[in-house]
Amino acid sequence: MFSVRPLTVVLADVCFCHWPVDADALSRSIPDWLTVETADGDAWVTAVAHTISGVSSFGVDLTGPVAAVTVRTYVRGPDGHRGVRFLAVYADDALTATVTEPALRLPYREGRLGRRTDDGEYRTRRTLDVDGRCVLDVRYTPGDGETTTAPPDSLAAFLVERHRYFTTGGFGTHLVGSVGHDPWPLGTVDADVSGTLLPTLGLPDPAGSPLVHYSPGTELGLSPPRPLWLD
Repeated sequence: MFSVRPLTVVLADVCFCHWPVDADALSRSIPDWLTVETADGDAWVTAVAHTISGVSSFGVDLTGPVAAVTVRTYVRGPDGHRGVRFLAVYADDALTATVTEPALRLPYREGRLGRRTDDGEYRTRRTLDVDGRCVLDVRYTPGDGETTTAPPDSLAAFLVERHRYFTTGGFGTHLVGSVGHDPWPLGTVDADVSGTLLPTLGLPDPAGSPLVHYSPGTELGLSPPRPLWLD
């Protein structure tokens, strides 16, 4: 499956913010051909705040550093394969939006993203919607220790190690794409997360406090989605 990955994306300074939510409530925001997957008794919605250090296609560089936030949840397709369903993509670069919408069939949303480092002690990523309201504010300080990978069958692995995404094409076509990468290197982080992201996207309120993972980054190989029957 997916022997050609025309897009290579390098991510850096990645902060995963995960919220537990009620699975039945979340299922109303997911197409009925997908099944919401749960872990530790909850469904999960994740905002991934990151910097896209570069994007290339067949060795040709397309864009430089871009701030972005992707919002996703965890599902199984009709064949039972695990993957993610993207709920929103915020990016501060027009080319990124041009790629995500028609090529990858991802739900781009307009907004403004900011990132800064304060006195070398902590970093702040802020996402504003088109009306200037703060939908996500993440203040975090990565630890100095070595990175590790998530143990198999752990909650961390459930939340970060996904290699498929499901989306919908024209005329309601069921599509699946691949995301190839090595296991995410994860490090410790102190973080404070706030904002109105979930209700802004019409998603259920969190059932608990957010869980945060941090990674210095990795390289992804992306394949545009194709009909499930070709999978």
